[in-house]
Amino acid sequence: MTNHWRRYLPKRRLGGMALADGTQLSTVRSVEEAGAFTDILKGIEQPDDHVERAKHLRTMLLAQTPRAVLAQIQMDKHKHGYHNREKRLYELIDFNDMFVSLILATPHGELKGFAERLYADMDSFCRRLGTPMFTPEQFDAIIRGLSIEIAVYRAARYMGFGVHMTSRVEDAFGIDMIITEPDTKQTLNIDCKALPAFRHRLEDLVKHGRISEAQLLKADSDQYITTMQHQGNESVPVTLLCIGPDSVGDIHDFTLDHPEKLRDLLDKIFLAMR
Repeated sequence: MTNHWRRYLPKRRLGGMALADGTQLSTVRSVEEAGAFTDILKGIEQPDDHVERAKHLRTMLLAQTPRAVLAQIQMDKHKHGYHNREKRLYELIDFNDMFVSLILATPHGELKGFAERLYADMDSFCRRLGTPMFTPEQFDAIIRGLSIEIAVYRAARYMGFGVHMTSRVEDAFGIDMIITEPDTKQTLNIDCKALPAFRHRLEDLVKHGRISEAQLLKADSDQYITTMQHQGNESVPVTLLCIGPDSVGDIHDFTLDHPEKLRDLLDKIFLAMR
């Protein structure tokens, strides 16, 4: 894979949000300081102004990057667990949640090339601190993973559905978002999956006796399936949604090329619920 994330490297000044004491990203000198800066920013209320809020989230994401990269390295090194695994995992989850918030706060017109510009800024910040940065392959994987749910969220809203993005930290059921049909107020707990992950999950459900082979084939044809997910004493229906070129079209710059295809799929699911 070409190192395409380094193509966009006009060195932009890393200013961003400044704290009351004058601290800003450009004054941070170590991973520890970046971590402390992140924690302070988390305690500050996000600005109401759209432009300022996006700037605030971008600063937080950049400040979180060194810790997230180190957590990723640890996770990759110890695939089968180690005593700090949960903390590292939480840091990556927190980083991903922040990434999603930033993309959703960014105007649609600015999304073209946004990931490349962000990578350049992250790279520049990590180099200045002398700490590792995500490899282009790692960053690609993050973007691919998050693009699906961001694109579905944006398309569903654009098509007039009510959409609420759940936080991965809070959610134990693997629900990415809750989509509401505006007329009937029916809701779907959605878990978005790319085609290979969707098929893998269906095979898992068959293997554990949760669905039959016939249900697998129907789900593969329908591009979705709803099953009950259990956590402790709680059970909720979760709809596994296949997000692929055949079901809803391609994704570019965190946006579905054909949002109306998602609307048709959601309409079909809501209709089947009645």
